Amino acid sequence: MIFLRVQRSAASATQVAEAMARLEQQAGIYFGVDAGIPGLHPLQATLLAEPALALRLYGDGLEVEALTDTAHTLLAQPELVNWLASARRSATTNTVAALRSFLACFAPSPDVLLLGPLPFAAHRLSEVGSDVGALGVLFFGQQLLRRDSAGAWHQLSLCLPAQPPGALPAVVPDPPKAAVRPEGAAGDPHDDYAPGGYADMVRRALVSLHGSALVSLTLSQSYRRRVEMPALAAFHRLRAANPAPAVFFVNDGAGLQLFGASPDLQLVITADTLQALPVCGTVARRPGAIGEAESLRQLLNEEVDAASLAVCTDALRNDLAPLCVPGSLQLLDRRRPMSLATVVHAVDRLQGRLREGSDAWDAIAATAAPVMVTGTPRLAALQAITELEASPRGWYGGLVVQVASNGEALVGTILRAAAVRNGVAEVRTGGDLMADSSPQREEQESRLKTRSLWRAFGLESTAADAAVKDATAVPATVCLIDAADPFGQAMRDCLLGLGVGLRDEAPCSLLIGSGDVAVVPSSHLVAVGDAALRLLGQCGWNVLPARPEHGRSLLCTATPSAPWRSDGPFVAAGYASFALQARVMPAGWQVWAVGEQGQATALAHSHRRLVCLLFRPDSLLSEPQALQVLRAALAFSAARVGSTAH
Repeated sequence: MIFLRVQRSAASATQVAEAMARLEQQAGIYFGVDAGIPGLHPLQATLLAEPALALRLYGDGLEVEALTDTAHTLLAQPELVNWLASARRSATTNTVAALRSFLACFAPSPDVLLLGPLPFAAHRLSEVGSDVGALGVLFFGQQLLRRDSAGAWHQLSLCLPAQPPGALPAVVPDPPKAAVRPEGAAGDPHDDYAPGGYADMVRRALVSLHGSALVSLTLSQSYRRRVEMPALAAFHRLRAANPAPAVFFVNDGAGLQLFGASPDLQLVITADTLQALPVCGTVARRPGAIGEAESLRQLLNEEVDAASLAVCTDALRNDLAPLCVPGSLQLLDRRRPMSLATVVHAVDRLQGRLREGSDAWDAIAATAAPVMVTGTPRLAALQAITELEASPRGWYGGLVVQVASNGEALVGTILRAAAVRNGVAEVRTGGDLMADSSPQREEQESRLKTRSLWRAFGLESTAADAAVKDATAVPATVCLIDAADPFGQAMRDCLLGLGVGLRDEAPCSLLIGSGDVAVVPSSHLVAVGDAALRLLGQCGWNVLPARPEHGRSLLCTATPSAPWRSDGPFVAAGYASFALQARVMPAGWQVWAVGEQGQATALAHSHRRLVCLLFRPDSLLSEPQALQVLRAALAFSAARVGSTAH
């Protein structure tokens, strides 16, 4: 058994930054649990900037590459000489057994590690002598950096007792290289499907689900873009904007840079305790406290996602039960909300005790190509994936693994990841289907999951950028007509916050409140809440008294007629004592936004420059986009009749 001496010292921020910078040009890996649910996700990280060994995995064994001078000394140890002879590629080699035997050559330690990425096809790792091809790379490090749960970084040097400890080498930056378009890369990269094509594929899949053995099925698609930003720079942007339970950057040393921020920390193994954290269900995280509350409501009220997560958890239990002490595998948390930077997910937690003779490698083999990214039953799902999807999965649904010689392990599912090669980034996303899934919603969710990665490359503007681009030229002043509105001061504050002054001779008016007023302008007017409903009644709409509905949340969606740039549905506060019965739309009107039941929530008359907002954009319950709607309404009403400017 090989005993490696570990020398540990505090690492500075500069040392960490320099080590990370090396990953742009040479082989290495960062793998961190950067965020998650307190008590469920163990915050930590490992940065291996100069690996000693690269174990390149295949279905029929592995190839070992020595990357440093000390690696040759290590490979000359008798234990590794014998191991290498048994692990070489052959028709009788079991790759998982070879990996287990490698770590068994070392004395148990939490710092003697193998870590690296495995592709989706790694579910075939446990086959003996398979010709499936390359199945990823695992690195072994003698110089590494580790971050503890308190956020402190430490430098570790591992050496044989007869060797002096080393230090991380200084970084000598390479001179900048001119951008070269890769040979054979002419033309633009293309996606698997044009818009709507993925929904069509989902429809075909749903037909196959009916009457089949499949309980659930996860399908995916790839998006490809040419990128100019260095992969490491994009990773830093992604990591800063989207901390997640499984954050990773890998340079495989063979032309691939793979990075991501996955919500799925698939396995956590400490001592003899195994924990699995399946994730299912995704909604956009809306800004602010009210927005997040609405996101949680939407997530937890989605019955299809609840059922999908239940199926995933039951299937994981089925996979892991043979490895655990009978009766020990229990569901400890059900649908725990996990709020990340741009999305909110639901998480279950399974926990059990490993039975004697089972280890992390068994758990990795049992859960490779997990049900969350394939379906149930898995074999039938794998066959359906092969038949339905437009391209091979590559890294999507694969694993980032970290296994120590003392048996501890972290395993993250490769999701929300970009694989960069020759200047082209591939991002693959998908979702879990059940018989009652909506094809349109699945396509929308698939595209939503790419957003954080394209933003990291600078290819898609943030919501804030969109708001700036959509900054409509609001009038400098408006005439506020307050008809005994109970929230008049709030509206005044809202207008002043938008930079709009109050003046009687303004180019447009804003009407609030349900009281009577002497004169209401017939044009160039924005009306809000009950004032808007009363105005619609005067304009020929069928408006009736109704049971008061105050302080209710309305989920509004812009129509193609809306004069603002929509970033998706938004929450607005409803305060109404009347109801609009809109069976027939009077001439000249158009609908700008609708609620969840298709009812109009914002309407406009283009000739008279009237706008009626059937919600309160000034309420604290309304999301910021509701104020953008108010801005657009004021700009529209202030414009001269016949103007096309919004």
